[in-house]
Amino acid sequence: MSENIVMPKLGMTMTEGTIEEWHNEVGETVKAGDPVLTISSEKLTQDVEAPSSGVLLSQVIKAGDEAQVGEVIGVIGEEGEDPSGTTEEPIEDQDDNIENTAEPDSNLKEKTVSYESESKQITKDSSAEQIFITPLARKMAGDKNLEIELIKGSGGNNRITKLDIQRVENQGYDYAKEKQAAGSAQAYGTPVESIGEGLPSMRKAIAKNMRESLANSAQLTLHRKASADKIIAMQKKLRNDIEETDLDIRLTITVLIARATVLALQDYKKMNSTYNDGELIEYDEVHLGIASSLEEGLVVPVVKNAHQKTIGNLAKDIKSVSTHAREGTASGDLLSGSTFTITNMGATGIEYFTPILNAPESGILGVGALQEELTLNDDQEVVLEKKIPFSLTFDHQILDGADAAEFLSVLIKYIESPNLLVL
Repeated sequence: MSENIVMPKLGMTMTEGTIEEWHNEVGETVKAGDPVLTISSEKLTQDVEAPSSGVLLSQVIKAGDEAQVGEVIGVIGEEGEDPSGTTEEPIEDQDDNIENTAEPDSNLKEKTVSYESESKQITKDSSAEQIFITPLARKMAGDKNLEIELIKGSGGNNRITKLDIQRVENQGYDYAKEKQAAGSAQAYGTPVESIGEGLPSMRKAIAKNMRESLANSAQLTLHRKASADKIIAMQKKLRNDIEETDLDIRLTITVLIARATVLALQDYKKMNSTYNDGELIEYDEVHLGIASSLEEGLVVPVVKNAHQKTIGNLAKDIKSVSTHAREGTASGDLLSGSTFTITNMGATGIEYFTPILNAPESGILGVGALQEELTLNDDQEVVLEKKIPFSLTFDHQILDGADAAEFLSVLIKYIESPNLLVL
């Protein structure tokens, strides 16, 4: 009896994956537990094992193509067995305690819809894509005479939920807004479905995420320098103390900046927040994202509950998550759930830059290369002082410039008075 190979879910936020390579051709014998193909999500690459022994009857999804989580991507069975009739619909989560099997709207046709706005008519060919919607949301849309093909779903696999129906009822159709919004992907001249086309899978996912971040937030960046002399002196002293022990800790300036950032986020919780689907959440816990550069692109492993960690434990965790990210061994959970992100370009010599928000976070801190400047000390003497340049990007929908400036002031207090980091 044949058995399906389905697209696994590598992390909590994964909704689709790309078939990177099939290791077996149709007709070849496979053994249960042997890797039969390699898949990738926006953050991970992983082999998929054969669920049973037999013959690979079908490669439902070809190498280079994408599939949704839970979708059948191949079939294993006995030689000569017919693989047809084994495909399933993608797995869907529950919504409003209603079990939902996602299915396309079979009655959709190409429509031209007129909106009472500055934009003219919008044509959307909805027959070319599946529309996933929960049963409750479909009923609500029918009761309210809403066009579901013009609604952007916020659930898994872009599934339309009850909250999406309620949002559209109050605010209007999503695709109409995207057509008019200056920050939307379409306004940039590229259809949403074409973003990242032709790029490797990780770069394609990064392209989509970056464009979506810019389209859904009002991003502004403030720049400011902090005196680094005291925190550098503290780092040297602590490193000397560590060398006299058997502790396996690599204490870098980045670790101390991370500790200062965590304390600043606890003092100023407006910045430790996310804004998604009309909901603003401020967090007591700090889950700190550490942007890590790979050959293929950029990933953001997360140090969970960073506010509970000492400087030593924070150093160990940053090293651990960054190593897992670079080696491609990070789990999906390790690459999701951050409430604020740090990205450090100091090693490249860059002083200031404009980081893009790691959506749906409200802020991201860019750290530049150390600079040396001539300044006057308290005795009015000219001295050479080291400075750390910071670039803070924030969502102006949530925070004003004064708010972001205040957060930077709190952060710099910890940088310039580093003894506070151990209190």
